[in-house]
Amino acid sequence: MYGRSVLAEDERLRVSQDLWPPYIVNSAYGSGIAYDLVTGALDAAELEFDYTVKPWSRVLKETLGGQNDVIIAIWKTEQREKDYLLTDSYMNNRMVFVSRSDTKFEFESLESLKGLRVALINDYAYAGNLRQYPDMIPINSLDLANSIRQVLTQRADVLVTDEAVGRWAVQEMRVGKGKLYFSRSHLDSTPLHAAVRRDHPHAQEIVSKLNQYFKDNAKIRLQDIKIKYGLTD
Repeated sequence: MYGRSVLAEDERLRVSQDLWPPYIVNSAYGSGIAYDLVTGALDAAELEFDYTVKPWSRVLKETLGGQNDVIIAIWKTEQREKDYLLTDSYMNNRMVFVSRSDTKFEFESLESLKGLRVALINDYAYAGNLRQYPDMIPINSLDLANSIRQVLTQRADVLVTDEAVGRWAVQEMRVGKGKLYFSRSHLDSTPLHAAVRRDHPHAQEIVSKLNQYFKDNAKIRLQDIKIKYGLTD
């Protein structure tokens, strides 16, 4: 369906990413949501590859410098569009609110946070001018695990997290099923893309093959992958 490989018989793509649970992980479940989706697209296009995990700054630098060919998961910026060829979005990073299941908080607007104690990770840049809203009660948090414990112990009413990251953290912390509620509405949603180095001789063809796979398969594959990693209700 996605055509024969555009690479020479002995040519392999160099694919790299940093660890970003659960999008990129090293676990008994597999190598992560984004890894499964993008490498599934590469396999469908008969594009053979070698995969490495490296620090994010090195991933960007080596792809720009020609030592790496494909980045699995990247957000779009004006500069990155100049540096790399980005695929179409294959999923979104959704920032949702997590509360105890007895409250089931749903976000409608910043005003819906009025009077609530909101766990916010120190120095984390939240979207939607969240930190500037004066009528909520900010609760300082060291990290996501600390925020989850604050909500569970009723020191905070809600926390904000990427949905998949939050579900993974709850699973890793072995929080009892049904104790926490993930809002259906979201504060912010950021498209996630793959990227190919611009000077690869087949860059545009690789991006086209990935885009076709994402268009045909991303939605249903993503649901199956989330079930695989235990990230559904």
